[in-house]
Amino acid sequence: MEKDNVLRLLIVESSQNDAEIIASVLRNAGYAVRARNAEDAEDVDTALREQAPELVICSTEVDGLSLSELVERLRRSGNPVPVIAVATKVDGTDVVDALRAGARDLVSKSQADHLQLVVAREMESVRAQRALRRNDAALRESQKRCQALLESSRDAIAYVHEGMHVYANRAYLELFGYGALDELEGTPIMDMVAPDDHAKFKEFLRGHGGGGEGTDAVELRGLLPDGSTFDATMERSPASIDGEPCTQIVIRSRVDQAELEKKIKQLSMKDLVTGLFNRQCLMESLNAALTRAETDGAHSALLHIVLDDFKGMKERVGVAGGDLVLGDLARLLERHVGEDAILARFGDDTFSLIVPADDAGAAETLAETLRAAVADHISEVGTTSVTATCSIGIVRIGTETTEVQELLNQAEFACEKARKAGGNRVEVFDRAAEQSSAKDRHEQWVNRIRTALGHDRFRLVYQPIVSLHGDANEMYEVLLRMLAEDGGEMVPGEFLGPTEQAGLMGDVDRWVLEHAIDVLAQRMQSGVRTRFFVKLSATSIVDPGLAEWLSEALKARRLPGDALVLEVSESVAVTHLKQAKALIKRTKELHCGLAIEHFGSGLNPFNLVKHLPADYLKIDGAFMRDLAESQESQETVKSLTDMAHSMGKLTIAERVEDAGTLAVLWQCGVNYIQGYFLQEPDVSLSYDFSEGVL
Repeated sequence: MEKDNVLRLLIVESSQNDAEIIASVLRNAGYAVRARNAEDAEDVDTALREQAPELVICSTEVDGLSLSELVERLRRSGNPVPVIAVATKVDGTDVVDALRAGARDLVSKSQADHLQLVVAREMESVRAQRALRRNDAALRESQKRCQALLESSRDAIAYVHEGMHVYANRAYLELFGYGALDELEGTPIMDMVAPDDHAKFKEFLRGHGGGGEGTDAVELRGLLPDGSTFDATMERSPASIDGEPCTQIVIRSRVDQAELEKKIKQLSMKDLVTGLFNRQCLMESLNAALTRAETDGAHSALLHIVLDDFKGMKERVGVAGGDLVLGDLARLLERHVGEDAILARFGDDTFSLIVPADDAGAAETLAETLRAAVADHISEVGTTSVTATCSIGIVRIGTETTEVQELLNQAEFACEKARKAGGNRVEVFDRAAEQSSAKDRHEQWVNRIRTALGHDRFRLVYQPIVSLHGDANEMYEVLLRMLAEDGGEMVPGEFLGPTEQAGLMGDVDRWVLEHAIDVLAQRMQSGVRTRFFVKLSATSIVDPGLAEWLSEALKARRLPGDALVLEVSESVAVTHLKQAKALIKRTKELHCGLAIEHFGSGLNPFNLVKHLPADYLKIDGAFMRDLAESQESQETVKSLTDMAHSMGKLTIAERVEDAGTLAVLWQCGVNYIQGYFLQEPDVSLSYDFSEGVL
């Protein structure tokens, strides 16, 4: 789920039903709503103390709490977030009154679409304010770093305003014999120049007086405190200090290294195989293109050019032969682009091109020319003739996009679309069409998930959790699959994201729990005691009605609660700790167990255990990668296991896939293991726990 899609919401509404409707409307709009309802002023104060919301939706019909009082409470709390008022009936006068009270808008409760649009507008404003705060912090940090660089520089650097020194770094002070900046402040810069060069230096400074951009330099003689002079180059560039414009002066030795520095910079920007610009240069050029689009309205285009079968080509002619072909194609592309274009090698088989594109069709015409040229070209590698084709994705660089990575993603998306259509073609990224397509895809997913819930198109599969120390009790983790329209299975990574965005994760969790309870009850009736580990999403953790629903479901099937172990992710539990504690307290009364999965991924995971009475700690599967070879991972797993045992907790290792990992886990004292080494998730419950694993 995208982080920006999570909405921490406070609903001030005396009707619980109306509050739920508001939350549902926003979930349907694609928000992952983390809502809390406050029915009166006291509830509002409590909610604000416990967690700061991003948005407040307040009914105008709450007794004893007016809009203006609510806004004032938010101001006093130090979190003046946007307030949207809602009412059963709305007229023009009501809107004006609400705005005067401090609300951002007034919406009728019956106008769901209006509410969604207003929330989208306010959340965009919230995100913009966050970005501004981040930028302010980044600017302050940059200023501190610049100051540190100035002070540590070996070059003598000073800032001059109206011919007087206002700042100088340590190297400058030492050069001219000053002990501290306050001794130099107010001293004319002319005092640092030999008298014979005063006229030249005045002319140099006068040329800068118009506020021109860039850096200029002049060769003259500097004047030291003892009257001696030295040959120097003085460089100037526009700067500012404390918000006031000034001139930065850098004094360098006459030893001219400019040509050497220029060559080094050119080499650092070149790809050695093709002679084109490299990826770093391209990224800098993209940033510059975005800046020009924003400040000057100068449009350009990014062409993402990928060879269709570079892997197959390398298999035929080898890596060195592939490099020869890349060099040929680089020179071919260079011949077809203008001097004002930036052509770079972006990846192994990828070129990127930035071209001016005031005419929307010019970039597409150029792309077709390049595509045809590549397709017609024949490279000779020894005695082998090599041909290639390419797919090209185009995205326009304008004011619609402000991030380089977003531009690259769009260009790659268009290029991949061209490749999937058969390759050797050009595809232009259409922002409007893709936004519409994304909305359509969201609606399609919502319908698919609701259909799956209503027509049992979900399926449970099971993976055994087996003891390393002789415990033969049956334990399985319950995993979910979704049946696609063609009869195939979809794994959670394909459908859980859309499910969360659709606000249906709680319904899916209940579907899983209900069917898991049915299976457990059937096995108990047949004399087989089995324990299931069932995952809970963040939506279920904050659902105040889940514990009561679970109690009724267990009673209906006459199933003891200890047959279920509820599994909560460490990160989700930390984020929703208060709700998790409340839920686990209720489910512990039902005798359900608790497992914390992905354990050890946080900074101090055992702090969480102090709040949540977990029975099992499932050590994060990331530690299992190359566990047999990684001493650091082994020490971490051993430390987690020892600490867990000292607290009376059992440990389970996730994602165990080989015998080497198993041996290390046994030595570390881990209690249980789970993973493909034992068995892939399967629809049957047929693992023989009596045989163990060692």
